[in-house]
Amino acid sequence: MRITLRQIETFYWIAKLGSIHAAANHLNFSQPALSSRVKELEGAMDMVLFSRENQRVHLTPAGRNALAYAERVLNAAQDFERLGGAGTPLEGVLRLGSDESTAMLALTEVLSQLKLRHPKLIVELSIDVGAVLTDKLRKRDIDMALHTNLGAASHVVDELLGWVKFQWVASRDMAIPDGDFVPSVASALPIVTHLPPSTLNSFVRKWLQSDGQDFDGVNSCNSLQLMLQLVRAGHAIAVLPMPIIREHLASGELRTLPACPQLPLAPYYASYLRDARRPSIEAVVEIARVVLKKVQFFTRVAESQPATSAGLATDEALEPS
Repeated sequence: MRITLRQIETFYWIAKLGSIHAAANHLNFSQPALSSRVKELEGAMDMVLFSRENQRVHLTPAGRNALAYAERVLNAAQDFERLGGAGTPLEGVLRLGSDESTAMLALTEVLSQLKLRHPKLIVELSIDVGAVLTDKLRKRDIDMALHTNLGAASHVVDELLGWVKFQWVASRDMAIPDGDFVPSVASALPIVTHLPPSTLNSFVRKWLQSDGQDFDGVNSCNSLQLMLQLVRAGHAIAVLPMPIIREHLASGELRTLPACPQLPLAPYYASYLRDARRPSIEAVVEIARVVLKKVQFFTRVAESQPATSAGLATDEALEPS
């Protein structure tokens, strides 16, 4: 009996999702059909791939060894499919997540480029902080996210696009002591930042606590746009990404504060499900990369290469919490 690609795909998803029921929902096939495929595969290979207990399945040692080969086969099959699909307009639904700074500066252009090149592709948007987008990726509620968080899951690929600069910023009319802007000075001023967990909240909390300052009195807000308005009106100071304040700095409406210690750069990723449709994902990643470079979103651009969620630790990167 010959082994089929569908049998390998069935084995892979049962192993990844931990149950035949979950795999059946994911692949849109009945549980009996998947069970039959697994039995056929085990018979063809003359080995037991799963042990079964309390409606859950567990990989046997032979199954664990086979899983790595199954993933290679499926990746190769996807690459083979792309040979005949180069240049073909994308169709279907792409569930795309984005943080608010990206949405404010680049998402409209990204969507315009996608519509121009792939008019039949439907994009469902989720705008939120990186930590929420990461959680949605872990749960497979979205296919891709543009943000500053690592996925920290084996089924998520984090492709580093560049590094984003963050600055303490205030209205030009707010009275702030001269000299270095240190945590003790900041703690005496009204501060606004995102709710935790978020990159901005992590920046502010860690920076204040680096000098033993209290974080409890910081005001929270779930809108980056509103935070910018509050700072412009002189109601608070904030840590904000440089891309969204550049225009206001140039006009003199806002000013940066000479933070000591300096804030690190934040790594910025296109994160996507490892098993997502590659042509769709690669098209969006490349368009996002070009558009973000065009609007000068990055202080430094990364070389184009994917990385797993466990990699890419840098001295400049602040891990969001």
